Parts: sequence; structure tokens; C-alpha cells
Amino acid sequence: MSFSSDVKNELLSVEIEKSCCLHAFCYGFLLCSRGFSYRDISILTEHRQIAEKYSNTISAACRVTPSVMKSNAGKYRVEIKSADDRAKVMSAFGYDLKSRTLRINYANILDECCKSAFLRGAFLSCGTVNDPNKRYHLEFVLPYKNLIKDLALFISEFDEFQMDFEPKIIRRNSNYVIYFKGSEAIEDILTAMGAVNSSLEFMGAKMYKDMRNNVNRKLNFESANLDKTVGASSKQIEAINKIKSTVGIAKLPEELREIAKLRYDNPDMSLRELSENLTVPISRSGVNHRLKKICDIADSIK
Repeated sequence: MSFSSDVKNELLSVEIEKSCCLHAFCYGFLLCSRGFSYRDISILTEHRQIAEKYSNTISAACRVTPSVMKSNAGKYRVEIKSADDRAKVMSAFGYDLKSRTLRINYANILDECCKSAFLRGAFLSCGTVNDPNKRYHLEFVLPYKNLIKDLALFISEFDEFQMDFEPKIIRRNSNYVIYFKGSEAIEDILTAMGAVNSSLEFMGAKMYKDMRNNVNRKLNFESANLDKTVGASSKQIEAINKIKSTVGIAKLPEELREIAKLRYDNPDMSLRELSENLTVPISRSGVNHRLKKICDIADSIK
């Protein structure tokens, strides 16, 4: 089962105690579903529990019983077949036959507590969220431009969100999409809808991913430093060999002879370790300076 399905299962289990919240939840569910008009009130879903919740919510909020059918493809279609029943539902949410475009009717979202219920219903109808172990992405998909703008504004003004953010809207084929890629915004939305456990799971996955990325960055940094050290050491030993085979190490000044022998015998030592093993310890930059002088001497030999 996907993370998005887990989120929806959690949202389906949220109990609605107030009648105003039930009304708002039903409104979000219907408004963002496959059809919400005098000609068609329906939803098409592969999720049996969503189909049942859609049907039961309409029955509880509007005293209308939809029909539920399962297709050969395994999808559930829930619809209100009676024109009189559709008119009853549309009227319950403030729409008449003159309504030409779907917009959010805020008269159906009376109190602050109703906002979460409305958003929860909307997500169950048209929302999805990716597994945070793969990528951070939550979206709402609707075919109506004005409605998607209204929903974006509604989400951006949510009082419970801990940070300000601007929802992104794009056109995808024949639909409009509100999407969020920031982990904090997604966590806020999940919490606001009532998917608290899913939000905590999202945070845990994010923390693990951040920790793993930090470890990988540290390992890559250390590996790069090791490669750099090995490369420099090889060049220094090559220079020492050249001096040994030509003028001889004995020709070097005392401080260079000691560091040359130490480097030759310990090719894996870092500058700090070389410094600590000298008769008179010096700084890392001092060790590097002496090794550079050895390389310059080797370069000067014809």
C-alpha cells in the first residue's frame, strides 16, 4: 500500500463530531470529486473505503442515498441518479441552476473547525502525496481553473500553518494542479487535515533522509581529502626517489632530510601526523612547505 493510501485511510478514520464539520467535510468531498452539478454528482475511485465514505457522508449530511457500483476494472462509481436528489444536494450547498462555474462557497465553511474538515474531504477526492522516502510532493488535481485558484487561496490562508508559503499551480493535460514540494508545507497540510500519524511518519522519514545525506556528504568529503592526500604523497615520494637516484638525500639540508625520510617510510601519513613524528614538531603548513621545497629541488634536477 502506498503512503498516499495510508494517509487517506487515516483521514477516513477521523471522527466528525459537529454537524457543521460534517457539512463542510461533505462539501469538500463533493466539490472536488468527479462530478458536482445538477446533471452529475459522482465519484470514481479504486479505494473501496473512499467510495463508502462518500456515500455515507452524503446520506448523513443530505438525507440522500447514492448508488454504489463496482466496474470490471475494479473501480467504484458512486453517483446520485435521481435528478430530484441531485437538486436537493446542490441546493443544500447553495448552488442553483444559474451557477455556471464552480467556486468555493464559504457559507459552507462556518467556523475554524470546519476548515480542516473541508480540506480533508477535498484531499480524499482529488489529493495525493508521495512517499517521503522518495521525494517530497503533495498535490490537488481539478479540472476547473477558478476552483483550483479558490482552493489554492484557501490553503495559503490556513491559520494552523506554521509558515507562510505560496501554493504552485500548473496545467497538466486537461487538469489544473496545486502542488507543494516543501517538506514543512506538506507536514503542515497533513496535520491540518487530521493525518497526524502520517505527518509524524513524514517527519521521521525526512530526518532519516537528512541524516543519511549528511553521512554521505561527510564520507564523500573524507574520501576526497584522502584522494588529495594520496595524490600529494605520491608526487612527494616520486620527488624523493628522483633526488635519491641523482644527487642523493644526503645533499639535502637536515630539516629536509628528516621530512623526506619520514614521508618515504610513511606514504599514508597526513601532514598533521608527519608533524607530530618530527624530532621537533612543527605546524602542518611548515611540513607542507618543506615537502614543497623537496619537490622544487627534484624539479630543478635535469
